[in-house]
Amino acid sequence: MHYRLYSAVCLTVFLIVAGCERAPSKAQVVGSYSGELNGATEWLVLRADGTFSQEVSLPAGEEVAGTGTWTLKHKAVTLDSYMLFYNGEKNGALVQPSKVFGMIYGWGADTLFRELASGSYALSK
Repeated sequence: MHYRLYSAVCLTVFLIVAGCERAPSKAQVVGSYSGELNGATEWLVLRADGTFSQEVSLPAGEEVAGTGTWTLKHKAVTLDSYMLFYNGEKNGALVQPSKVFGMIYGWGADTLFRELASGSYALSK
C-alpha cells in the first residue's frame, strides 16, 4: 500500500510540473524504450494493441523477461505484469525481480520515467 501511495505522489508531482505539455496520443507512446539503472539495462516495447514486452539484463548476468498490458491516461502509462527489478524508495537499489500490477511511469518527450528517492529513472525511445 505504501508503494502505491508513493507512486501516486510522484506521478502527481510530475503531472503538475509537466502540466503545460499536451497529453500524448497512444500512437505517440507506442515504441521501443531502453534505460540503465545501477548496472541493469532494461528494454521495454509498448505495442499499439495495448501489450508490452520487457527484458532486463542484471549486472550479475541474470536475464529477466516478461509481458503484460499497458494503458495510457493523460501522461501516465500504467503497466500490468511489469517485472519490477529496483526499489524506488532505496535510490533504485536492485532487488529480486517480481511481477507487479499498476506500475505507473510518466511520459514526456519520448521518455518514460519514474521518480526515485534520490532522482529518477528514465527509459528513452
